[in-house]
Amino acid sequence: MKRKWLAVLCLLAIAALLTSCQGQQNNQVFTEVTQYLGPATATPVPTDSTTTSGTDTSGGESIFASNPYVVATDESFTASDALGEEDTQDNGVYVGSDTAAIGQIDTVSTVYPYAGSTPIPLDPVDAPTPTPRPTLTFTYVLYDVPTLGLSFEGPAGWVPDDSVKDVFTLTEPEDQIKEGQLGVVTLYAAPVNSNYTESELVTEIKQRLDTISATNFTEWKPSYTATRYLMGSKGVYANYSGTMTDGTQVGGRIHAVCLDKVLYCIQVTYPLNFKDDYLNIFAKARETIKRTGI
Repeated sequence: MKRKWLAVLCLLAIAALLTSCQGQQNNQVFTEVTQYLGPATATPVPTDSTTTSGTDTSGGESIFASNPYVVATDESFTASDALGEEDTQDNGVYVGSDTAAIGQIDTVSTVYPYAGSTPIPLDPVDAPTPTPRPTLTFTYVLYDVPTLGLSFEGPAGWVPDDSVKDVFTLTEPEDQIKEGQLGVVTLYAAPVNSNYTESELVTEIKQRLDTISATNFTEWKPSYTATRYLMGSKGVYANYSGTMTDGTQVGGRIHAVCLDKVLYCIQVTYPLNFKDDYLNIFAKARETIKRTGI
């Protein structure tokens, strides 16, 4: 009997001990760790540039609004003023009855990418700059053309030919040929029924361009027609360039005017890559051409 009571007392003592241990346990509270990032700021809203109040909407005249080659129509502009207006710039493309406008490639904005870790030079971005060639120089002499009633200054040593009626040509010597094309200055003078209007001169220039383009050209690029003085009167001119069937690249300019019921034309043909040099010849001829015996 005593042993049973001892066992019961031991069990009660163990239970009391466990109860006291549980009462001594405390719940530990851990402080939350946070990183201070400062006060929140609102992300600025991007501004649409098309709605900015400072945008200038007043506009202005487009650089393409007028033809810069058309001479002034007021009386203050004289033939002598026109002598200094020569330039060597093409002025676009005209659309004739059988000629489509020629588009130009914007090589400046063209992207030339490369692949791989090592850049590969791509023409024309990384190509070496070619050595500029010397400018051609010419000595000018006076040429008298009695068959046309004209005189003008052209390069010395060139070969004259007036064997064709109403036509005079001045041709560069064969030993001076460049890139397969000789320089040629051609004068035309033909009687007509009446003095041509500006519109009729435009038609004449376009017809002559069409005639030239039909002569062994595989590529043809005529310019817009424009007005400019020739022999003291306002005429019409145009530029052209093209590639012949043999690959020769050719450029030229033709200018016409009508005086006293006579249609006069002056034309220069040249190797295309020497454009500026030969247009200087055209400018000299245009500035010095005169009617003789008047």
